[in-house]
Amino acid sequence: MMAKTARKRKSKQEQVSEELKLRIICLFFIFLVIIAAMQLGVIGDHLNYVFMYVFGNLNGIIYLTCILLLGYIVIKADFPKFNGPKAVGLYLLFIGLTLFISATPSLTGIKVIQSYFNQVPLNRGGLLGAVLYGFLSALFDYMGAIIAAVFIVVTGIILLGSKFYFEHKKEIQKRAKNNFNKTKDSLKQHSNYFGNFFKKKQNKTTFFDDAIFEDDETPTTIFEEIAKEDVTLPQAFTFNDEHQEIEIVDKEPPIPSVDEELVQNDQSQIEEPVIEHTNKNYHLPPLSLLHNVVNKKQGENKNHAVESAERLTAVLNEFGVHASINNISIGPSITKYELKLETGTRVNKIMSLQDDIKLALAAKDIRIEAPIPGKPAVGVEIPNLVSSMVSFKEVFKNIPDKYKGNKLVVPLGKDVNGQVIYAELNKMPHLLIAGATGSGKSVCVNTIISSILMRAKPDEVKLILVDPKKVELSNYNGVPHLLAPVVTDPKKAAATLRETVSEMERRYDLFAGANVRKIETYNQYVEKKNQENDAEHQLEKLPYIVVILDEVADLMMVASKDVEDCIMRIAQLARAAGIHLIVATQRPSTDIITGVIKANIPSRIAFAVSSSIDSRTILDCTGAEKLLGKGDMLFLPMGSNSPIRVQGAYVDDSEVEAITYYTTKQQEASYDERYTNVKPISAVAASKEEQEDEEYEMCRAFVIQAQKASTSLLQRQFRIGYNKAARIIDQLEADGIIGPQIGSKPREVYVRGYNEEEI
Repeated sequence: MMAKTARKRKSKQEQVSEELKLRIICLFFIFLVIIAAMQLGVIGDHLNYVFMYVFGNLNGIIYLTCILLLGYIVIKADFPKFNGPKAVGLYLLFIGLTLFISATPSLTGIKVIQSYFNQVPLNRGGLLGAVLYGFLSALFDYMGAIIAAVFIVVTGIILLGSKFYFEHKKEIQKRAKNNFNKTKDSLKQHSNYFGNFFKKKQNKTTFFDDAIFEDDETPTTIFEEIAKEDVTLPQAFTFNDEHQEIEIVDKEPPIPSVDEELVQNDQSQIEEPVIEHTNKNYHLPPLSLLHNVVNKKQGENKNHAVESAERLTAVLNEFGVHASINNISIGPSITKYELKLETGTRVNKIMSLQDDIKLALAAKDIRIEAPIPGKPAVGVEIPNLVSSMVSFKEVFKNIPDKYKGNKLVVPLGKDVNGQVIYAELNKMPHLLIAGATGSGKSVCVNTIISSILMRAKPDEVKLILVDPKKVELSNYNGVPHLLAPVVTDPKKAAATLRETVSEMERRYDLFAGANVRKIETYNQYVEKKNQENDAEHQLEKLPYIVVILDEVADLMMVASKDVEDCIMRIAQLARAAGIHLIVATQRPSTDIITGVIKANIPSRIAFAVSSSIDSRTILDCTGAEKLLGKGDMLFLPMGSNSPIRVQGAYVDDSEVEAITYYTTKQQEASYDERYTNVKPISAVAASKEEQEDEEYEMCRAFVIQAQKASTSLLQRQFRIGYNKAARIIDQLEADGIIGPQIGSKPREVYVRGYNEEEI
């Protein structure tokens, strides 16, 4: 008996020790799974790499399954009893999902496996999916493999739910039958109701006559209501692709009347910026004025990105550059590949292969960013097969909360990662926009102006628009934000800039009197004083002023010195006064964008240009010559070391008209007399010519009376410079008053005596 008891105790102790070992081993494996899932340290990175290599994007499901399974073993100290139809169904479901993820129309058969081994496995169904899809696609082609995957998934679901169905078969059938009968009775009631309704209508009126029912046009009311709703579809893709909305477009969205919009403003607008309503009768334009644009996901771009990644690594290997692709980002117009070079590989080696890469990828043009700022990688940017348009509404309605109170925030567009890029004009503080004709420069200017009109009231931001081409900004005439009508005369434009300098100096005098340093502090000072003073002694806040010169080249041709001096003065001093300058040109040459202008305008936008010299003139670096046009830009904000590639937002002419119509109907433009009454430069030049005419008459009378003429004589007599005296002598000779210079002899005076009639 004692021997049997001892054996039982020993067997129990052995069982406890075995369970303890099993729990410890499972806990250790749970630890490894967590390390791999969180990619902690070298071990975590390598384990995660192995899981991704085998299972691809399903590694997250594998992690979760392992943790649940091991956790069950730790708690129960036994393996779960999971076999039979459920186990087979789960395996089939997993295999089917792996096939779906791995399926690629452009690759079938053995090419799938070759492609997987040639590139770094960052996506799809991993090695398991590549082998399964390669085998099935070799037998049944792409569509056959998809059908097989559907069959496998459906079979797995049936096997998983078979036991539950058979256990509750009667109850399920009973509920289904009851629901079917209820639905059938409800349909009968509704059909009887509508039948009686139409019979009564036909008895009462003959509105529905045969002529109407002969027309088989489809009613569009329901579809128009549906088309006004934004539809967002989920997207499953493994790259860092931008998440765009797919929206249905109205053919011609009507411009609502002002009265209707004033009533429905808070319904149609997502969120009105928080501002102080100093003008209670003015409402900001709603988002309903902007168009919804179709922005479909282009599957061709994704397939093209996969194929281009393979060709890119292949061409680099051919030239002895060993690199792996860390990440692929698909943007609106380009795809960016992040290459991680092996240790010891020089960056210049990739730069020298730019033309070879362009040839291998059959690309229009490529741009290499070596290295990517803040990353140990090299970026290769390749144009997409199909470019996606970035709509103004899409970027405008998603302005973050931190910018809600800033009236001078402008959404420029989207970068290669799909992030919206914003420009804060008050922090830039001035902006230079340059690019060739048709590259998107004018659209960018319209985007900036439209954004200001959509976010700011007329008493908060004022505009001065200079348009020597007379067609780009003429749509904004009459907008209440303008300080003066759109200036189209280049001579008057220079005078307008001079008046802006005077306004800047006037504001600094106000700041000095209030003992403040900038416009924000001064407006706070005004608020405080207005609370203390009575209604008769109220002070006015100062609005921001944005000066936009659409084509500075035309201004430089007319009055280069005056324009350059005014730009320099405004750029140097106007930031604190709330005056911000935007200079645009399609001639990025050094005689237009001078060193003085570049030194005082730190923020720049470059569109497509013809040469690297023009790119250096704008950005002080190359890259703009590689842009694609149609809104593709390089944005270099103040303080940034390298430019950001952005696909600019597109604002349509009809949207601009809708915004201007909405603003002008609410409030008429009240122009500042200081700007409307400015004299053009020609008037100033004319006054100088009159002064020179008086000096010429005095010199002519003196020469006739003295009967001798020379440059030095006029200099001594009238105390003028050599250049002016020489010009007067030449003019006297041309008028026939004196003769030509003959050697060292004095000039002969042809007119004798001073007689005005004789002269």
